[in-house]
Amino acid sequence: MPKRSNTAPLLLTVLLLCCHAGAWAAEGGDTSSNQPPKVVTKVAKAVKRGASAVATGVEKGAKAVARGVEKGAKATEKAAHRVGHSTEKSAASAPAAQ
Repeated sequence: MPKRSNTAPLLLTVLLLCCHAGAWAAEGGDTSSNQPPKVVTKVAKAVKRGASAVATGVEKGAKAVARGVEKGAKATEKAAHRVGHSTEKSAASAPAAQ
């Protein structure tokens, strides 16, 4: 059974929190200052860190897939080489049919 990733639900949750935090800050925030409330700043930083982590994970996953494909190709090549040698030996040792 394939392993499920929890990335999508986590990102949706963070986005929902970000949207709600922004709306909550707009309703109850002080309009006299131009600086965003601390909660919005923290959520924005968390979203940025999360996006960075996702990008790093995707990059590492792509590299791992490439290594796996390369190893699989080498293994297939070695197996084909071994099979080729074993059929040549068996054909040489068998008596010729006339």
